[in-house]
This record gives sequence, C-alpha cells and structure tokens, in this order.
Amino acid sequence: MRTLSLKIAAAVDARTDKDALPCRVAVESDGQGLALELTACSALGVAFEALAFTDPGDGERSTETLRGWADRLAARVTYLMEPLVLIEIDAVAGEVELRSQVPTARGELKSFYEVRLNKQGAMRLTRVVFDEETRRRRPASCQLTREVLERLTDDLVDCSG
Repeated sequence: MRTLSLKIAAAVDARTDKDALPCRVAVESDGQGLALELTACSALGVAFEALAFTDPGDGERSTETLRGWADRLAARVTYLMEPLVLIEIDAVAGEVELRSQVPTARGELKSFYEVRLNKQGAMRLTRVVFDEETRRRRPASCQLTREVLERLTDDLVDCSG
C-alpha cells in the first residue's frame, strides 16, 4: 500500500508558506511515520536536513532483525547518488549504520548518505560532508525529486517489516 508516500506527497503539496523554511513536515499511517526537516521545496523536489521513518512494529528488534532490515534497504534503495552498504552493527546499543559505498568527491570534500536504524524501529537518513583537509564532518542537505521521495517512502515501508 502506498498510503504513507501519498500522505507525505500531499503534506508537501499542502504547504502554502513556501517561504517559511526550514520547517518540519510529518505524516503517519498504520502506526508508521515519516518526517522531513525541509530546507527547500519546489514543484520538482525537496531538500531536507534529515528524513526520519518510524515503524514501532511489535516491539524491540533483535540484532539479527536489524541486520535484515539494513540488508533489505541496501538491496532495494539503489537509486540514490551512491549505493548504501552496511557499515556497523552495535549489538549493545541496538543500532545499525549504513553509509554510501563510495562517497561523492568534489575537491577536498566527500559527501555521503548515512542511515541509522535502531531497535525501537526508527530510521534516520542524513547526508554528511567530510572535509579531508580539516578532517571534520558537517551536515549537508539531501535533495530528492518528489517522485524519488515517494519511491523511497514506499521502499522504507516495504523493507521495515
């Protein structure tokens, strides 16, 4: 079912105050939620600092369940700028991290996606810029067309179970 993706599309479309950015846009359906920290919005796409997806499901997820969730995401979400790969499993904290397999390089800067999944059923997608010269990280804006946002939402719903 595409309920959550249709709801986030409608919520973005319903924004009449396009100049009032940044802002948070959030929707829920069947216990699952999706929230965007929007920084830009146009007829073609959106830019955001973070995308948060929640699916509490039947309670806490085991390390094996988190690994399966991460593997499904990496296999399915292949249409972002860089493919995602599983980087780390923290069994004690109940978290899994995925990152871009090969970051996008522009001069001394490398940009990559970072995805964190936790045992409570929360997922957070961000984009990070790493400066080789200063050895520092900073947040970057994620930019997606509206169609990719809807597709990503559907894939998050399908992969979370």
